[in-house]
Amino acid sequence: MRSSLFIFICLLIVSCSSTKKQAEMLEQTKPYWVKERPVDNSYYYGIGIVPKVGAPMLYEDKAKERALADISSQISSTVKSEAILYQVEDKNGVRDFLQNRIKSVSEGFLEGYEYIDKWEDLSNTYAFYRLSKKVYKELKAKRKEEALKAAKEKYLAGLELKRKGSIVPSLEHFSACIDILSGYMNEYTNVEIEAEQVDLVSESNIEIAQTITNLSIQVKENRVVSGSNDCIGIYYNNSLPVKNLPVKLEYSGGYLVNDRIKTDDKGYVSIPNLTKGESSNKLLVKVDLVYLGRQVTRNLYVRKIIENQKAAEFTIDV
Repeated sequence: MRSSLFIFICLLIVSCSSTKKQAEMLEQTKPYWVKERPVDNSYYYGIGIVPKVGAPMLYEDKAKERALADISSQISSTVKSEAILYQVEDKNGVRDFLQNRIKSVSEGFLEGYEYIDKWEDLSNTYAFYRLSKKVYKELKAKRKEEALKAAKEKYLAGLELKRKGSIVPSLEHFSACIDILSGYMNEYTNVEIEAEQVDLVSESNIEIAQTITNLSIQVKENRVVSGSNDCIGIYYNNSLPVKNLPVKLEYSGGYLVNDRIKTDDKGYVSIPNLTKGESSNKLLVKVDLVYLGRQVTRNLYVRKIIENQKAAEFTIDV
């Protein structure tokens, strides 16, 4: 037994000595980029370090992912250091939503990255990638130009729809314009329209706000509602009927089975049959801005623009 223990100790010493020698040899082959992160004004450099656990293909792919994430974090830091042109109140995650859109747009231009080198020691694998700042800016400029073109088309279409009296579709187009440019809201979003510089995000903001402000609720006949379904209409600029617009009803006399409805093709609201009782009750008819926002866009920033407007409303004695 003593002999076996002696042999085990000897093997352990030899193994440790061999591992130590192997580590010393690897240390001599360690590349410069592992010893010290390269600094170059022309490139973003990314280094990914991953433990050698599992199949080589898996941890090598993971090292690549971390190297690219390293590059992405440097770009994100640059984005955050730039002046934000659109200050947004942090309500219901809107600021986080926009920052994530800006970040995702920035990360979208990593397609120009280059593989440089890889290295392994006894425990870890290292991956080294770089991205040309010039290539990154060129790709970003190209994508932004495409986004501005698409957003401009939505904006102009929104103006035309509004001119024709298609109010809800015009809001959808102005919302789409802002949504397309959400990833560039830390930058200028100007285009030329009829020889003038137009900020698409700002002007779409204004169009949405003005449109909602100019909605009004009108009663065809000044009388108590009692089973009438066509006496209330919603109009833009007091003249154009607005169809497919969500409306909310609040009845002081009790619960309504359906308190959210939409205007019909003539802009009328279908009021439920309400019988006048002994006591006076009130029916509040109000443009439903929350559902309008959900109807026209999935963009949280645009939804907040819509929800923060003053909704047209009208109270009827029943």
